[in-house]
Amino acid sequence: MMTLFRRAVLPLAAALLALPVSAMAGQRSYAATHGAAPFVTEHLIPGSDLDLDQVDRTLPQARVVALTIDDGPDANDPRILDILRAHGAKATFFYIGDKIPAHHDIARLVAASSNEVGSHTQTHPMTTDLKPAEREWNIAQAEKALASVGVTATWFRPPFGDVDDALAALVRRHGMATVLWTADSQDWKDSGSDIIRHRVTERLVPGAVVLMHSTKAATVAALPAILEEGEKRGLRFVTMSEWEAAMRQSVTPEMALLHPAPRRR
Repeated sequence: MMTLFRRAVLPLAAALLALPVSAMAGQRSYAATHGAAPFVTEHLIPGSDLDLDQVDRTLPQARVVALTIDDGPDANDPRILDILRAHGAKATFFYIGDKIPAHHDIARLVAASSNEVGSHTQTHPMTTDLKPAEREWNIAQAEKALASVGVTATWFRPPFGDVDDALAALVRRHGMATVLWTADSQDWKDSGSDIIRHRVTERLVPGAVVLMHSTKAATVAALPAILEEGEKRGLRFVTMSEWEAAMRQSVTPEMALLHPAPRRR
């Protein structure tokens, strides 16, 4: 059902891409209309006080990649945990609240691991199309579902990358930060593992945020090669919270002078 819904959204995405930039302003996020976000605060972590322009990604501490895995909990998650453990890697799993009751034990297993679990809403809707009360319900219900497996989420991944300023603000009021992605595996297209590996590794750079989905067998098959390639490049795969800490540690006075933060009115 999730794949069918994604395919139904593709014509919408294509239509949005054909619109002038002015027509899209305030409607869909950059990631939703372009497939991925640039390494820019307003597009990658909207609403954050971390200015990514001030991050020096040539520093050793910035050589991290946030691996994010959406649409769980899923039966593939324990295998993914094994792969991550074998490579000394970590990830952030973004869970759909509505799926937690059917995979309660798996969700608890992941929550108890050294990885991180974030919110992917309760029902995986096109969230900006919802009325304010419906948005609130979707966020709040997901919080309750996550709490049932011992998780208080600090990160939120909007389904389809669909986020606007109002949604990002709502998420902050719930104690979470919104994150999109810089590298999309596009594994939901039912691509083979080699294609998935190539899509990810071509954008595997310091500070990257990778989007994958645990619901695809090809994703699980591609993961070891992706981790191995990252290791060859001297990159560490970390959770979103570890990624944020590394980015903050990589803000330098020199970069701050080159890219001063805009004044708040």
